[in-house]
Amino acid sequence: MENQTENKETSANQLVEDNNENNKNNNNKKNNKKKFNRNINNQLETTKGVLDNAKEDQSWLSELKLASFEPLIDLGRSVCSKCDKKRKYFCYDCCIPLGDISKVPLLKLPLSVDVLHYPTELISKSTAIHSKVLAHDDVNFLEFPDEIPNYNVDETILLFPSDDSCFVKDLDFSNIKKVIFVESQWQNAKKILRSDQLKGIRCVKIDMQKTMFWRYQSHGDSYLATIEAIYYFFKEFHQNQNGGQYNGEYDNLLYYYAFFYNLIQTTYKEKNRDFLRKDNYIQ
Repeated sequence: MENQTENKETSANQLVEDNNENNKNNNNKKNNKKKFNRNINNQLETTKGVLDNAKEDQSWLSELKLASFEPLIDLGRSVCSKCDKKRKYFCYDCCIPLGDISKVPLLKLPLSVDVLHYPTELISKSTAIHSKVLAHDDVNFLEFPDEIPNYNVDETILLFPSDDSCFVKDLDFSNIKKVIFVESQWQNAKKILRSDQLKGIRCVKIDMQKTMFWRYQSHGDSYLATIEAIYYFFKEFHQNQNGGQYNGEYDNLLYYYAFFYNLIQTTYKEKNRDFLRKDNYIQ
C-alpha cells in the first residue's frame, strides 16, 4: 500500500512538473512570437521611414534623379529564382534584383566594366555588387587572382589615383572599351594593382569627392565606396563626351546605395537607440 501511495504521489508530482514545464514552454512561445512581431513591426516602421528621410535629406544624394524607393519599402526576404537562397532586395550571389523586376531601374552602360574583387572581402557587404545587379550585362565581377584576364592595354583603363593617372574629364576615350575598378580594402588594392595582368594599363582618376558611406573608416571621407567611384566615373565620362552636360543619366547606379543610406539614417535617428557615434558614421 505504501509503495502504491508513493507511486501515486510521484505520478502526481510528475504531472504537476510536466504541466508547469508545458506552461513555461507555451509562455516562451508566446513571448517569442510577441518579440518576433514587435521586431517585424519595428522593421516595417523603419523601412517606411526611408521615404520621409529621403525627403528631408540634405546630402548630395537627395539631388540625384533616382527611381522611386516604393517597390523596396514592403519587400521582405524572398527566395532567389536561380539559387533558391533567401535574400532581401537582391541576390548578391546571382546578382539579380528581387521583387517586381519591372520596377527596378536597370541600366545600360557605355563601357564594359570589370570589378576585381579581393577574395577575403564579403560579397554581401560589397557596394560594387549594386552595379552588377543594375547593369548586369555590362559588368563583370572577377575574383582576384584567378579570374583576371590578360587585357588589351590600348582599350582598357583602370580607375586608380596613381601619381601618373590623368583625370577622366581630360582623357581621350576614342579607343577605350573597358574600365576596371578594384573592390577591396585599401591595403589589399595594391596587391591587385601589382598583378602582371594589369601592367601597362593606364590609370585614370575622378575629381575629389566626399563619401556618404555609413560604415566607419579611418582613412577619411575622400575614400569612396566602390559604387560611388563607379557612379562618379560614368558621370564624368558622360560630361567628357557631352561638353560637360549631365542630366542624371547614371544616377540610378546609386539606387540601392541611396536606399540603404536612408535606411541606415532612419535607424540612426530613432529614439531609444544607442549607437557609438563618430563623425556622422555608425560603427
